[in-house]
Amino acid sequence: MKNSRNFTRATLAATLALPFMAGAALADYPTRPVTAIVPFPAGGSTDLMGRAAAQEFARILGTDMPVTNVGGGAGTVGTAQIARARADGYTIGVIPAAPLINQPHMRETPYSIEDFDYICKLFHSPQALALAPDSPFSDLAELVDYARENPGELTYGSPGPGSLPHLAMELFLEETGVQIEHVPFQGDGPGVTALMGGHIDMYMAIFSNVGQYELDAVAIFTDERVEAAPDLPTSIEQGFTTTASWWGGIFAPAGLPDEVRTTLEDACAQVAESAHFQETLARFGSFTAYLDSAGVRAEVEEGSRVNGEILARVLD
Repeated sequence: MKNSRNFTRATLAATLALPFMAGAALADYPTRPVTAIVPFPAGGSTDLMGRAAAQEFARILGTDMPVTNVGGGAGTVGTAQIARARADGYTIGVIPAAPLINQPHMRETPYSIEDFDYICKLFHSPQALALAPDSPFSDLAELVDYARENPGELTYGSPGPGSLPHLAMELFLEETGVQIEHVPFQGDGPGVTALMGGHIDMYMAIFSNVGQYELDAVAIFTDERVEAAPDLPTSIEQGFTTTASWWGGIFAPAGLPDEVRTTLEDACAQVAESAHFQETLARFGSFTAYLDSAGVRAEVEEGSRVNGEILARVLD
């Protein structure tokens, strides 16, 4: 009987200690490597941003952060894997906006924007309109005038239907009232190759690709010129109103413990402030664009609403 009572006391003590042990484990987070999933293949713009961010996170958190690329479905396969991961802080995602705010309006995705904890917005890159070699156009006005006189003759490429560059170009076409045929590609690689080979007339590109592939751009869709290309005029100064950028950030499966979420949010703010991170992005033609958890959630919700309306028109 005495042994039974001792066993009961020991069991009860161990049970009562579990919450405290769990709390201590959370306080020590992370105690092992944190995996960063990038929902696109290696070598692309999102992968470059993800690896740059992972390097800084690893330094700040004091643990390794290996990057895993999970491509497919215009980013939806990897994004779904992030949503399904255990919400313990050991799997996070570096996700560009399109799989969250565009793809759910185009197909039935195995996730919604409610399936994530929002950590921060971290990076963005303006979009630019690149021309095929030997293009006769020297500015947007010449291009628009020709397209207006020759509807449907010109072609433009994008990384795929529903991508942010696709929507940006469609907004520009709505603004100008001209018809240019859309030629979608499976990513920037084949799209840029087609442009450089003269198979399409223009390509709406993330600005980082303009520098990487030395493309001949006619405009950057921003309010002000960018330091990396001071001679490239903006869409605004050429008399148009369309602006557009590609952006993304850090997300995690919904339901993170408060302590873990706070640690990741604090780390993300430090990554954005890191001079090394900013310099790395600048080499890619991209920029830091920090928003905290509430800010990036609001931007995703608003982007989903606005882009859903645009997609309904474009894909009708």
